[in-house]
Amino acid sequence: MTASSDDTSSASRSDRRRSASARNSHYMIAPAGLGETRQTLIDRLNRVADVEIVQTYAERGIISPPMAMVRTSDENAAALRRSTGGELVIEPDRYLRAASFMGSSQPSQMIAAMNALGPGFAVTIRALSENGEPLEHAEVQLVGEQGAARGLTDRDGKVDLTLYGELPETVTELFVRARSGYWGLWRHRPNLQADAVNTFTLESLSLPKLLDWGGKAMRFDQLPTECRGAEIKIALIDTGIAISHKLLARIDHGIDIRAGGEGRSWSQDVLGHGTPCAGIISAIPDAAHGIRGYAPESELHVCKLPPDARCSDLVAALDYCLQTGIDLACLGFGCERGSAIVEQRIAAAKQQGVGIIAAAGNSAGAVLFPACSPHVLAVGAIGQIGSYPEDSPQALQAAAAVPVAGGLFVPPFSCRGPELDLCAPGVTIVACQSPDGYAICDGTSLAAAHVTALAALILAHHGDFRGNFVRRDFQRVERLFQILKATAQPIGHPWQTGARLPEAARALGVQAHPRPFAMPVDARLAEMRNAIRQLDFVYSGAREANIFEPPRGPANVTHLPLNPTPSAFPAARGAEAGVHELKAAMVLAGLSDAR
Repeated sequence: MTASSDDTSSASRSDRRRSASARNSHYMIAPAGLGETRQTLIDRLNRVADVEIVQTYAERGIISPPMAMVRTSDENAAALRRSTGGELVIEPDRYLRAASFMGSSQPSQMIAAMNALGPGFAVTIRALSENGEPLEHAEVQLVGEQGAARGLTDRDGKVDLTLYGELPETVTELFVRARSGYWGLWRHRPNLQADAVNTFTLESLSLPKLLDWGGKAMRFDQLPTECRGAEIKIALIDTGIAISHKLLARIDHGIDIRAGGEGRSWSQDVLGHGTPCAGIISAIPDAAHGIRGYAPESELHVCKLPPDARCSDLVAALDYCLQTGIDLACLGFGCERGSAIVEQRIAAAKQQGVGIIAAAGNSAGAVLFPACSPHVLAVGAIGQIGSYPEDSPQALQAAAAVPVAGGLFVPPFSCRGPELDLCAPGVTIVACQSPDGYAICDGTSLAAAHVTALAALILAHHGDFRGNFVRRDFQRVERLFQILKATAQPIGHPWQTGARLPEAARALGVQAHPRPFAMPVDARLAEMRNAIRQLDFVYSGAREANIFEPPRGPANVTHLPLNPTPSAFPAARGAEAGVHELKAAMVLAGLSDAR
């Protein structure tokens, strides 16, 4: 819908629409208080010159006001903000960034290499399989001392790259990554020949026969086979999924956020970001290998975001969650600045019992929004030393990483800070990839998918959610977050790993005691200072751009005693509940107070 004012300007309505569209500045506008309807907001904006209403979203009862996504100039948005005296929240509709790397990755400081000027050299890279077959659509990246270049191989496995301001001797890193089926390749100071074909061979990816390192680290392997997450609805807010994959073919619920309810474009994943996350949550187990979803009987709903996703798309996705009775939302996207309008929708979803679990981000800085919201569970990534070949990009990640307990490490890309709630496997994850293959994937969105799967098992099988916390409200969400955090295992500094690494067996009462980990006390001072600087940057920029910047912090949780017998599954401890546990059970049953 498009609207503009009937003022005394000589410009026609269509001229004003074209003018607003040409500036291509996107804003979200919502009433600062409750009580206004979508129609009154539309009427109000129709009286403002040079504002094109692109999309509107209805109010959500008494907990969330209506919202409009508009196009207008920055000057007009600033004038409107001043003229309304704080009655309207007016925010830039910021772009979102994905929180995983398809295939494999390199540290973010390398991605940020500047584009150098001056003469350079041309080089041809050819990617082959171990059988000598050319690999099409493999991504090749060269990183030099001043610049970087990347491209995709053709059907002959070749790509021509020009690296400006460099010589073959100044190229520091080479990365070759196939979309699926192969390990990525990393070469430090590669011996490249200019104006020649430089051939590199990728190692085939062998699928693990048993659960991979991530499943074992979170102790999914110790759960009973009947623990499968039945009757729990999960929304995956991502780039879509490939239902052409044999392990994901049964997924039948979804929406393309930009296309509305039309068609099934959500069932395709050109970017390949959502499919790995979907596999971690709900892939059908295959007897031929250990790749499987950890909550395979959950009902997965796909909320497909476009490649140019913005904050307003999150509003649409959260509205879908509210309309369809979603229990959990897994979000693999974020942005550096917060949004009060999105925060209102997040609060509305939480009030209706929707638990939101979000990737902390891959920018190596402060935790992204909305993961940094106190209503959202933020998840960072960890890796396991030795789970990769020595010439893979993951080996470079490990070399630049922060070591933590149990042979694990925090990769340099994983965002960190006091808002981080948990960490989970997010490096060297063997996952489903579109259209019907498997790939090595890295990123905090994969970590968020692991935690989402465990959250689904807790909601489906933990006794609390068949008793005191069966009602769909904010207390249900905060109790879920408490269980995830309180039953997890500390492995490092909270700013790097959150509260802990979740343990499925403890969360569901199958194992009573945590594993003994030798915890390093070493939390690098430089890392802490850098995180503080990132927070200062976020807050200082927020004051300039948005006076309604929402609060940041770890997820809110309940503070009741944990249930000593959380599920019907037998616990491997053999001893009767102690006095402390019996008192906790009496509190939960309402037979005693918490004193």
